[in-house]
Amino acid sequence: MADYKSYARRIPWTLIGRKSIAHRVGQSLVPVGVLPFQPMPATKGVPPTISQDHPKWESFLMHIIGTAIHGGDHKFVTCLHVAEAFDKLKKSGYFLSRTYLGENVVYMPYPIEVCVKYIDPRSDQVNTEVDLAVFVSSALGTPEVPFDIPVVKWGDSSSLGVGDPVVVGGYPHGTDMFKFVTSNRGFIQPTFYQGIVSAILPATKSNETRLIQLSVPCAGGTSGGAVFDPRTGRVLGMVTSGIQARSAALRVPLPISYAIPSEVIAPYVETISFETKSGKRF
Repeated sequence: MADYKSYARRIPWTLIGRKSIAHRVGQSLVPVGVLPFQPMPATKGVPPTISQDHPKWESFLMHIIGTAIHGGDHKFVTCLHVAEAFDKLKKSGYFLSRTYLGENVVYMPYPIEVCVKYIDPRSDQVNTEVDLAVFVSSALGTPEVPFDIPVVKWGDSSSLGVGDPVVVGGYPHGTDMFKFVTSNRGFIQPTFYQGIVSAILPATKSNETRLIQLSVPCAGGTSGGAVFDPRTGRVLGMVTSGIQARSAALRVPLPISYAIPSEVIAPYVETISFETKSGKRF
């Protein structure tokens, strides 16, 4: 029995795997949604956070609508339809940061302060036909709960060809993803799917963008997720939509989804700058 207990101490019970390329990209992907009606508890010396050691942990889970990519310093890229969902719900939007306090994982919700719709450089006008928006956050974290969301590295989507391998990361099925099993419930982290570029759709109108078609099923919540090169981790696009087979009671994602290429996103993110009330510029 003593040997068995010694063996048990060597089992990495709380390990979430090696820090792979997908893991590193996943650190830059945040869930976007609205907070529950029940307010979060505050702990001594720490701002209100969501922590799994609370007995009512699941009642504080965010209602996840989509995904956002930390594409520039405090600038988060997502779909315009994700950003517009908050207006329809008549609620304020938040994104969730995940960090470790010792061995305990905590989730800090930050408000979405400003949302900037895509301004098309061809017209210098807002183009809502391109499903793209950037929201900014002046959140800096605290010494107790740091702001641990690295900025992604953008890749060259113009070099993509049909058949090239890609990985998609995001938060499919929203909050339900973290309740599908009776154990391990509530540990919020992105999910990844691998596929290929199945087609590239060129723009046929002046208000369209090229689209990357992927052989990846994307369920609701993946909107705003990252498409990246599995060899380098460089982000090549952002998921906007997917095809689903529908029945009266069920929607099944098919392996056909679409993404806006990074050649459109990265330059736009770069043009956005803002200043906080305290005078700090981003």
